[in-house]
Amino acid sequence: MTDRQWGFRTRAPHAGGAPDATTGARAVPMASRTPATGMALLAIGLAALTLTGCTAAPEVSPTPTPTATVASGTELPDHAAGQAASWVLDLLNGTAPPSLSDEDQDRFAAGFLQQVSVTELEQVFAQLHAAGPWSPTDVEGDATALVVLLNGPAGDLEMQLTLDDAERIIGLLFRPATPQRDAAQSWQELTDEIGTLDGQVSLYVATVGADGRCTPIEGMPTGSGAGAQLPIGSVFKLYVLGAVVDAVERGDLTWESEVTVTDELRSLPSGRLQDEPAGTVVTVLEAARGMIAISDNTAADLLIDAVGRERVEQALRDMGQADPAANLPLISTRELFHLGWGGGEQLRTRWAEADEAGRRAILDELPAGPPAVDAATILRTPVWQMGLDWFATGADLCAAYVALAERAQTPAGAPVREILSANPGIEVDTARWPYVAFKGGSAPATMAGAWYAEDAEGEATVVVLQAASPTPGTALDAATMVGIVEDVFRLSGSE
Repeated sequence: MTDRQWGFRTRAPHAGGAPDATTGARAVPMASRTPATGMALLAIGLAALTLTGCTAAPEVSPTPTPTATVASGTELPDHAAGQAASWVLDLLNGTAPPSLSDEDQDRFAAGFLQQVSVTELEQVFAQLHAAGPWSPTDVEGDATALVVLLNGPAGDLEMQLTLDDAERIIGLLFRPATPQRDAAQSWQELTDEIGTLDGQVSLYVATVGADGRCTPIEGMPTGSGAGAQLPIGSVFKLYVLGAVVDAVERGDLTWESEVTVTDELRSLPSGRLQDEPAGTVVTVLEAARGMIAISDNTAADLLIDAVGRERVEQALRDMGQADPAANLPLISTRELFHLGWGGGEQLRTRWAEADEAGRRAILDELPAGPPAVDAATILRTPVWQMGLDWFATGADLCAAYVALAERAQTPAGAPVREILSANPGIEVDTARWPYVAFKGGSAPATMAGAWYAEDAEGEATVVVLQAASPTPGTALDAATMVGIVEDVFRLSGSE
């Protein structure tokens, strides 16, 4: 449930926000990818797997014997970096979660272990172990730096590994694999590509008139799920922002009002506030900025609590949701984690079969605080088909942006334009598009992004791309989404 971390992900692409992995990742061929050269570690997923987003050991032989017994796939090269990569794969594909011995730890440069502790390494390796097994499908690089593409049950992963002069690991990066994609040269090429994507996909492009009416351009919406009400993940936070502005307008809040992190309202990543101690105080403005720019789930839940669930539900109606009942009762991010993955199949089934009153009763039963849930379980378990997400059409989100643009013209909504544009999510010609607002979201097997942009003449265009698949392995990835949307703005700007 993230954006530039997508998903709830983000980048896991993250539940609602996945793709905290960043949406700004460029799709490039393997040969042009540069392995991580700094001393850093990044792993994909949720909780400890998502970084936005974010212990005398014997000498290591300069030519150790590779021992990896990985699943069938591309053979790793028999040089120092290839052997190091084989060792990492042995850990990830072993029969038990990895535990690093003193000899194992000596494979890493001292500077690396100063930045990433052994405990953190073991936690990340354990979660990747749970998400495996992993098989190498492509490899590029040399004896000091490699990029290895890995295939696993939840999708493809890219491992970047770099060695220092002593052949110790100085850089190790895991992230969702970025597929190669050629930019579309015409609207026809773009719509043809949309038609080839897996699952239900809807691309919506509309202009916004002076009267605030969204008018889809010719041929829009398009895709296998054109115009359908699809999951939007953390894009629902646009409605929370609208409810906050309304609360300021009523005098119930000010932007300088304070909200407090509590163990009861603490959610899971993406974001930062989930790691802050109970009692941490932020202003409404700070929470709103974090909720939109880095898709902070705990910030969103604090704001929902501050304005009241019913006020956010009213914002759905006031901001133009054609079918708000699909999101009633509106759930918080913490509640989604409980319902989707914390309570198991039985709770998910109860939710799917319940009416609105029954679902409100279920929410009353949920424990406070976030659930203790394994990130690998989340990554492997789509829940949107059981009504666990937030749902909208492209037209709904266009209307929501129009409503926020209107609120931004009022004294109560003064910070809204800055909040929405802090993270544009894409790269565009800024001379053509000087203002870009963005919110993205993802969960297992879903991806969504919504953009509101104004050209140099102040004319507004809204672009919404949504995708939902039955399985994580076929879900639309964040980099492809970004590339498609950048093509939309480039093609629009060339008219």
